[in-house]
Amino acid sequence: MKFGFVGGTPRGFSLMKVLIKNSYKPEFCVILKEDEHENIKVSEEFMEFAKLENIPASVKKKLSDGDYETIKNSELDFIIVCGWRTLIKPEINNYLKIGMIAAHDSILPAYRGFAPLNWSIINGEKETGVSLFIINEGETDSGDIVLQIKVDIGETEYADQVYQKVIEATNSAYLQMIELYNETGKLETFKQNEDLATYTCKRTPDDGKINWNDSSESVFNLIRALAFPYSGAFFFHNNIKYIVNTASLGPQNSKVFSGRIAGRVIAIYEDGIEVLCGSGSIKINKISSDNTNSEVNACEIFKSITLKLN
Repeated sequence: MKFGFVGGTPRGFSLMKVLIKNSYKPEFCVILKEDEHENIKVSEEFMEFAKLENIPASVKKKLSDGDYETIKNSELDFIIVCGWRTLIKPEINNYLKIGMIAAHDSILPAYRGFAPLNWSIINGEKETGVSLFIINEGETDSGDIVLQIKVDIGETEYADQVYQKVIEATNSAYLQMIELYNETGKLETFKQNEDLATYTCKRTPDDGKINWNDSSESVFNLIRALAFPYSGAFFFHNNIKYIVNTASLGPQNSKVFSGRIAGRVIAIYEDGIEVLCGSGSIKINKISSDNTNSEVNACEIFKSITLKLN
């Protein structure tokens, strides 16, 4: 069995270490170069690991003509694509016995597209998962499914907690796939049901601005979905941007307010503040900003119930 690896991020790096631990060594690695705004960067460490394992490797954001030539001449069974973000020419499958096998953070055909893990939490889903599929010439994430593993999303779990479970599921899925291929010399796949397909659009850091007119559940989901290692849900006060790191539904979330101003601070606690939403309330605990330079309790910054957050 011969395979290549194209990918990165903590998930891709974790997968590579698991593959090597189980004596599955790729012929080469193309490692993703992260964007500047990302809080966690593993490409340099990933590269050093590849060198120690004597795996030919490079770091970049998209495949080069040289990479395509390497793939064409390598006589590979398949390429693992995990944690890669730019388009790979699907015709490269013509040079592979099985094809390019990618990992997507959802149970396809649901949540095709960008940031499926984050969108799942934003939308209040109770589960997500990992789908291994063959990259094809159709629309994004529409290829035949190789294997799927579901992952639960707890009601109060943050993105990083769900992401760690997705990493474990990804590792397990690829190991199962490789072991099955070694045993049988083939992989059984099934087509996606197009009638059930849903899609997500790309997110940018600016999309994390909290709308206090939303329900408390929606605001809490946004905070959970965009917390570390992502860029964070945020609000403004006196033209200063504050990122919410931890929060919960407010102690007064179930109270009926006949007079309600969304964004108004309604209580100060020893470990945070409570803010009204369009319905319900949110207790904000830890925040950070360019002014604080470190994580602090919201009650250290906001000390009055006359304040309105934007």
